[in-house]
Amino acid sequence: MKKTKIFALFMAIAFCAPLFSSCQNKTIKNIPTETVFDDGPAMLAENDAVDFYFYYPENFVMHRNDAMITVYINDSEIVPFDASEPGSDENFKIETKPNLSATVFTLPEGKYSTIDGYWNEFGVPSFETVFADLETEPDETLTVDGVDAKKYTYTLSVSGMRYKISQIVFFNKRRVYTLTYTATENRYQTYANVLGIAADTFKFKQ
Repeated sequence: MKKTKIFALFMAIAFCAPLFSSCQNKTIKNIPTETVFDDGPAMLAENDAVDFYFYYPENFVMHRNDAMITVYINDSEIVPFDASEPGSDENFKIETKPNLSATVFTLPEGKYSTIDGYWNEFGVPSFETVFADLETEPDETLTVDGVDAKKYTYTLSVSGMRYKISQIVFFNKRRVYTLTYTATENRYQTYANVLGIAADTFKFKQ
Protein backbone atom coordinates (compact mmCIF):
# COMPACT_ATOMS: atom_id res chain seq x y z
CA MET A 1 0.00 0.00 0.00
CA LYS A 2 1.33 3.43 -0.91
CA LYS A 3 0.77 4.99 2.51
CA THR A 4 2.85 2.23 4.03
CA LYS A 5 5.67 2.91 1.57
CA ILE A 6 5.72 6.63 2.42
CA PHE A 7 5.91 5.77 6.11
CA ALA A 8 8.70 3.30 5.39
CA LEU A 9 10.68 6.02 3.58
CA PHE A 10 10.83 8.23 6.63
CA MET A 11 11.46 5.29 8.91
CA ALA A 12 14.38 4.26 6.73
CA ILE A 13 15.77 7.79 6.73
CA ALA A 14 15.68 7.74 10.52
CA PHE A 15 17.73 4.50 10.37
CA CYS A 16 15.43 2.53 12.63
CA ALA A 17 16.01 4.80 15.62
CA PRO A 18 14.57 2.48 18.29
CA LEU A 19 17.52 0.13 17.80
CA PHE A 20 19.81 2.71 19.34
CA SER A 21 19.91 4.53 22.66
CA SER A 22 20.03 8.30 22.73
CA CYS A 23 23.03 10.18 24.03
CA GLN A 24 23.27 12.28 27.15
CA ASN A 25 23.03 16.00 26.65
CA LYS A 26 25.43 18.79 27.52
CA THR A 27 24.79 22.48 27.70
CA ILE A 28 26.51 25.30 25.88
CA LYS A 29 26.86 28.97 26.66
CA ASN A 30 27.53 32.15 24.74
CA ILE A 31 26.72 30.71 21.31
CA PRO A 32 25.07 33.30 19.03
CA THR A 33 21.55 32.34 18.00
CA GLU A 34 22.21 33.64 14.51
CA THR A 35 25.24 34.48 12.45
CA VAL A 36 26.28 35.23 8.87
CA PHE A 37 28.12 32.90 6.50
CA ASP A 38 29.06 33.12 2.82
CA ASP A 39 25.59 31.86 1.87
CA GLY A 40 23.88 34.49 4.03
CA PRO A 41 22.40 34.67 7.54
CA ALA A 42 21.96 31.41 9.43
CA MET A 43 20.16 30.33 12.60
CA LEU A 44 21.30 28.16 15.49
CA ALA A 45 19.96 24.62 15.92
CA GLU A 46 20.55 23.46 19.49
CA ASN A 47 18.74 21.97 22.47
CA ASP A 48 19.41 20.14 25.74
CA ALA A 49 18.55 16.69 24.32
CA VAL A 50 21.61 16.45 22.03
CA ASP A 51 25.37 16.89 22.44
CA PHE A 52 25.91 19.05 19.35
CA TYR A 53 24.79 22.21 17.61
CA PHE A 54 24.93 23.63 14.08
CA TYR A 55 23.53 26.45 11.96
CA TYR A 56 21.01 26.38 9.12
CA PRO A 57 19.92 29.01 6.53
CA GLU A 58 17.47 31.57 7.89
CA ASN A 59 14.96 30.84 5.11
CA PHE A 60 14.47 27.37 6.59
CA VAL A 61 11.88 26.75 9.31
CA MET A 62 12.55 24.80 12.50
CA HIS A 63 10.07 21.91 12.59
CA ARG A 64 11.39 19.68 15.36
CA ASN A 65 13.94 20.47 18.04
CA ASP A 66 14.50 17.58 20.42
CA ALA A 67 16.42 14.30 20.09
CA MET A 68 15.96 14.77 16.33
CA ILE A 69 16.40 18.26 14.89
CA THR A 70 14.53 18.94 11.65
CA VAL A 71 14.29 22.07 9.51
CA TYR A 72 12.52 22.57 6.19
CA ILE A 73 12.00 25.20 3.50
CA ASN A 74 8.46 26.17 2.61
CA ASP A 75 8.67 25.18 -1.06
CA SER A 76 6.30 22.25 -1.20
CA GLU A 77 5.22 19.75 -3.82
CA ILE A 78 2.08 17.64 -3.65
CA VAL A 79 2.67 13.97 -4.29
CA PRO A 80 -0.52 12.20 -5.51
CA PHE A 81 -1.11 8.48 -5.33
CA ASP A 82 -2.16 6.19 -8.14
CA ALA A 83 -5.77 5.36 -7.34
CA SER A 84 -5.69 2.44 -9.76
CA GLU A 85 -3.45 0.39 -7.47
CA PRO A 86 -5.20 -2.04 -5.10
CA GLY A 87 -5.66 -0.66 -1.62
CA SER A 88 -4.87 2.95 -2.58
CA ASP A 89 -6.96 5.98 -1.66
CA GLU A 90 -7.64 8.35 -4.56
CA ASN A 91 -7.99 11.26 -2.14
CA PHE A 92 -4.71 10.62 -0.34
CA LYS A 93 -1.87 12.99 -1.15
CA ILE A 94 1.24 14.05 0.71
CA GLU A 95 2.96 17.42 0.84
CA THR A 96 6.72 17.17 0.65
CA LYS A 97 9.25 19.93 1.35
CA PRO A 98 13.07 20.00 1.12
CA ASN A 99 14.32 19.31 4.62
CA LEU A 100 17.34 18.57 6.79
CA SER A 101 17.41 16.35 9.86
CA ALA A 102 20.14 15.72 12.42
CA THR A 103 20.27 12.67 14.67
CA VAL A 104 22.67 10.94 17.06
CA PHE A 105 22.48 7.40 18.39
CA THR A 106 24.76 5.17 20.41
CA LEU A 107 26.35 2.41 18.34
CA PRO A 108 25.64 -1.20 19.38
CA GLU A 109 28.52 -2.69 21.33
CA GLY A 110 31.05 -4.43 19.11
CA LYS A 111 29.44 -3.41 15.82
CA TYR A 112 30.20 -0.94 13.04
CA SER A 113 33.83 -0.05 13.65
CA THR A 114 33.94 2.05 10.46
CA ILE A 115 31.56 4.47 8.77
CA ASP A 116 31.51 2.39 5.59
CA GLY A 117 30.79 -0.71 7.64
CA TYR A 118 27.85 0.99 9.28
CA TRP A 119 26.52 2.27 5.97
CA ASN A 120 26.96 -0.96 4.00
CA GLU A 121 25.81 -3.32 6.75
CA PHE A 122 22.95 -1.28 8.15
CA GLY A 123 22.18 1.85 6.13
CA VAL A 124 21.90 0.48 2.61
CA PRO A 125 20.01 -2.71 3.58
CA SER A 126 17.46 -0.54 5.44
CA PHE A 127 16.57 1.11 2.15
CA GLU A 128 16.94 -1.88 -0.14
CA THR A 129 14.31 -3.82 1.80
CA VAL A 130 11.77 -1.11 0.89
CA PHE A 131 12.90 0.43 -2.41
CA ALA A 132 13.79 -1.67 -5.43
CA ASP A 133 14.96 1.32 -7.48
CA LEU A 134 17.62 2.66 -5.11
CA GLU A 135 20.46 4.28 -7.08
CA THR A 136 23.61 5.45 -5.35
CA GLU A 137 26.30 7.95 -6.33
CA PRO A 138 30.01 7.75 -5.42
CA ASP A 139 30.54 8.60 -1.77
CA GLU A 140 32.59 11.60 -0.64
CA THR A 141 35.12 11.85 2.19
CA LEU A 142 35.10 14.94 4.42
CA THR A 143 35.52 16.04 8.03
CA VAL A 144 32.96 17.40 10.48
CA ASP A 145 34.31 19.24 13.52
CA GLY A 146 37.65 17.46 13.10
CA VAL A 147 36.36 13.90 12.74
CA ASP A 148 36.25 11.78 9.58
CA ALA A 149 32.91 11.68 7.79
CA LYS A 150 31.37 10.22 4.66
CA LYS A 151 28.68 11.71 2.45
CA TYR A 152 26.35 9.24 0.75
CA THR A 153 23.94 10.38 -1.95
CA TYR A 154 21.19 8.28 -3.51
CA THR A 155 17.88 8.52 -5.33
CA LEU A 156 14.68 6.51 -5.00
CA SER A 157 11.04 6.72 -6.03
CA VAL A 158 7.88 7.00 -3.98
CA SER A 159 4.54 6.91 -5.84
CA GLY A 160 6.23 8.00 -9.04
CA MET A 161 8.02 10.94 -7.39
CA ARG A 162 11.80 10.78 -7.52
CA TYR A 163 13.61 11.81 -4.33
CA LYS A 164 17.30 12.61 -3.91
CA ILE A 165 18.86 12.24 -0.48
CA SER A 166 22.32 13.01 0.89
CA GLN A 167 23.48 11.80 4.27
CA ILE A 168 26.67 12.81 6.05
CA VAL A 169 27.62 10.14 8.57
CA PHE A 170 30.34 10.36 11.22
CA PHE A 171 31.33 8.79 14.53
CA ASN A 172 32.38 10.31 17.84
CA LYS A 173 32.82 8.45 21.14
CA ARG A 174 30.91 5.37 19.94
CA ARG A 175 28.01 7.44 18.67
CA VAL A 176 26.87 7.80 15.10
CA TYR A 177 25.79 11.22 13.88
CA THR A 178 23.79 11.73 10.70
CA LEU A 179 22.91 14.88 8.79
CA THR A 180 20.25 14.03 6.20
CA TYR A 181 19.10 16.32 3.40
CA THR A 182 15.99 15.15 1.52
CA ALA A 183 14.30 16.77 -1.48
CA THR A 184 12.52 15.81 -4.65
CA GLU A 185 15.03 15.36 -7.44
CA ASN A 186 14.05 18.58 -9.22
CA ARG A 187 14.40 20.67 -6.03
CA TYR A 188 17.48 18.97 -4.63
CA GLN A 189 20.15 21.31 -5.99
CA THR A 190 18.21 24.48 -5.20
CA TYR A 191 18.44 23.98 -1.44
CA ALA A 192 21.44 21.66 -1.10
CA ASN A 193 23.44 24.42 0.62
CA VAL A 194 21.57 23.65 3.85
CA LEU A 195 23.58 20.43 4.18
CA GLY A 196 26.91 22.17 3.56
CA ILE A 197 26.15 24.88 6.11
CA ALA A 198 25.09 22.31 8.72
CA ALA A 199 28.23 20.22 8.17
CA ASP A 200 30.58 23.22 8.15
CA THR A 201 29.14 24.68 11.36
CA PHE A 202 28.49 21.44 13.24
CA LYS A 203 30.17 21.35 16.65
CA PHE A 204 30.25 18.80 19.44
CA LYS A 205 29.45 20.26 22.84
CA GLN A 206 32.40 20.21 25.20
